[in-house]
Amino acid sequence: MSFRDREKTRLGPLKPELFSAEACEPGTYRGKERDFCLRDDRSSENLHGSIRDEAIEYFLDRSIPWHDGMNVARKNDRPSNHLCCSQSACVNFWFPYVRSPEELAGVLRGLGYDVAEVLPFELDAPLSNGTRPYVAFEWIGERNYLKETSGGRVAGDTGRQRGANFTSLDFAMRFRQNDGRIHIIAGEWKYTEEYARDKSIRHSKAGKDRLEIYRPSLDMPDCQITLQGVTAEALFFDPFDQLMRQQLLASAMERESEMDADIVSLLHIAPKANGELMNRITSPALAGLGDDIHAVWSKLIPPGRFRGFYTERLLKLVVENPPSADWANWVGQRYGGVR
Repeated sequence: MSFRDREKTRLGPLKPELFSAEACEPGTYRGKERDFCLRDDRSSENLHGSIRDEAIEYFLDRSIPWHDGMNVARKNDRPSNHLCCSQSACVNFWFPYVRSPEELAGVLRGLGYDVAEVLPFELDAPLSNGTRPYVAFEWIGERNYLKETSGGRVAGDTGRQRGANFTSLDFAMRFRQNDGRIHIIAGEWKYTEEYARDKSIRHSKAGKDRLEIYRPSLDMPDCQITLQGVTAEALFFDPFDQLMRQQLLASAMERESEMDADIVSLLHIAPKANGELMNRITSPALAGLGDDIHAVWSKLIPPGRFRGFYTERLLKLVVENPPSADWANWVGQRYGGVR
């Protein structure tokens, strides 16, 4: 049984302990009723009650779509009803820290970062109380550094949509190190995803060569990716394609000193238990670099610019540094059985 199927099986019996009775009724996903989904009109319960309203407002205010989101007033304006939704899991883990810098600092120190002070994510819009969040979601950079296209031409800096059609960071945060340098963490989150081997996505369905878009960024002298004897074509296999684009965005944000950053590094979070993701090296040319995607990617990136951590380790840290005890109990119960 795959990790994804194990999670569906594990979460089904937990529904009455985590959600309202109405939400526990089967939900619709891809045209069929599913026990591993919440009732359609209760999909917002996929987020913990302490963050639910503010997280939904955050996404609405920034026009960020939810993956497989449910529709109320407009398209995808509520979270997916799927209990294995990766985006909802990311928000459940990190959104409680948008107003909790001290607790967030504790988590980041536990992950090995040299944190003196967590800083507001200045370029994100203010929260409802007028303060800037300490965690941002679906960040795409202040400008279109990667020259990504829309409608066949390079998109302008403004008008790009966070979380859709452009390279987006699932989460991002900013802190001052003890040496005074400002460090931005560009975050990628995985849950039950898995990808096929040997399936290149270099060329789009429309025939566009995506290497033409990203080659200039890959060729920058300060690009954080070093190919180590393989060609750029080796990167166009998910999840390495995603890591490539996020690492290029991190490189550009550092180059441009976005929000006064001296360092921008990539943090990849995924369950160790998801062997279909972690231990499947989808790019044939990268297969000799390591036994899991963290080991492989670490070989291509200089020290200090990439870290890979398991969700199981992160869960322990967030429960030890909780913004609220109620949330810690809930997130521990919901995700603590990952295996």
